[in-house]
Amino acid sequence: MMSLINMVRGLENDSPAKKLIHYWIHDADTLTFWRASSNFVYLFQMHGKPHFLRFIHEKDHSIEHIQAELDFMWFLMDKGYPAAALVPSRNGKWIETVTTENGNYHGVVFEQAKGVHIPLHQMSDLHYSHWGQSLAALHHLSESYRPIAANAASPKSWKDALDFVFSVLQSHPQEIEALQECVRLKSLLSELPSGAGQTGLIHYDFQPDNLFYMKEASRYSVIDFDDSMYHWLMMDITSALSDLIEQNDAEAQKNIECFISGYKSVKHLDIKYVELMPLFQRFSDLYTFARLLRSMQNMDIPDLPEWVIQLQHKLLRKCDQIRAGFQPLIVLRKITANDWFASTQLEVTNEQKAFFPVPIVYWLAESAYCNFIPLAIYAEEEQIGFAVYAVDPGDGNYWIMAFMIDKNFQSKGFGRIAMNALIRYIKTEHNCNKILLGHRPENERAANLYTSLGFMEIKRNDSEVIRQLFT
Repeated sequence: MMSLINMVRGLENDSPAKKLIHYWIHDADTLTFWRASSNFVYLFQMHGKPHFLRFIHEKDHSIEHIQAELDFMWFLMDKGYPAAALVPSRNGKWIETVTTENGNYHGVVFEQAKGVHIPLHQMSDLHYSHWGQSLAALHHLSESYRPIAANAASPKSWKDALDFVFSVLQSHPQEIEALQECVRLKSLLSELPSGAGQTGLIHYDFQPDNLFYMKEASRYSVIDFDDSMYHWLMMDITSALSDLIEQNDAEAQKNIECFISGYKSVKHLDIKYVELMPLFQRFSDLYTFARLLRSMQNMDIPDLPEWVIQLQHKLLRKCDQIRAGFQPLIVLRKITANDWFASTQLEVTNEQKAFFPVPIVYWLAESAYCNFIPLAIYAEEEQIGFAVYAVDPGDGNYWIMAFMIDKNFQSKGFGRIAMNALIRYIKTEHNCNKILLGHRPENERAANLYTSLGFMEIKRNDSEVIRQLFT
């Protein structure tokens, strides 16, 4: 997201666009505004064919950053990967710069990408599969990418992105949770393996808005590589699927599986990295949060247009939404002989003992003799809860037998995050399509949580409510 002040100034009378377009051949009176977010984008005609002028203020992106993006695109296109073609200016340059009273703007021009845009809600299973295949093909190439010259600008990395986050937060000392999240993420990511097959230069915004489906080729052509960075390839998958992940329903899960299946048909995908999607989503949320904060800095100028004020309010609401999610990573671990005692020290509140009356040591004993599977719930490296699940040997259904968050960690959002993690764990481990659980009828707090997660009531009596979730 560019600075809102730069957005206002850059759109005023379309002045930078009108200056930049003269560097390229263009049909008269065809320049029209298209969108402005991370960049300004204008549509125009060249010899009757649609082209796009994209430009940005120097304080939002340097010319070196743009050059690094173009170098990567040339590499991909040279390998046959479909991306929107660049168009040189009348001067034979790929990047042109104009100077205004508000500073410099750097512009590039692209041909219209081949193919048609297909919104997420209109995609078929085949579209999702080809989407995954297209990203896998990009990753296969990007793993081997190196800047084309020794003195060429290098794309940023995930460490650069977190350094950017840290620098923004220095101007917002009240954002303590965000700063703590930044420190946590830097530590967690630093511990991940980063060898061949796991990391590379990623697109970072491989979402439908930047994709165009070519039916004959069964693949997508791609635009907007300006957010590319060196990162784990799983970050690219997480970012691409973020809208589906947020939907968090059975249809979205099916579509995610189509995407993943398509990806795996082209490139190997380690299941342990799929399980780290929540970690990479946290990186995306924090990076977005910092970019939004930066975009709204220095807004204390008079007579802002009403659309800017409304946009600022929208961005502030988005920041509030992201801020509420700054929590440690939830991890589920099988309980062993070395750590079982720590689980027995967990407790619910006195009021909750009516709903969770059985001590954890009982669940551990029953698990040992009845083939239940007990799990410790960790926030980073601190145990905060406990869960037990089992398979019914009669019908093969999977049941969540027990679930609790220690009283010292309640009312912090851990219950929902941990239950989602438990659902994913059971589905990943056993490839089941249905999970059941029960709770006391008077336990309204549990009922509200389970209902919000998609568990539907299928049976009720005076002592228990049975719920079912199709995964």
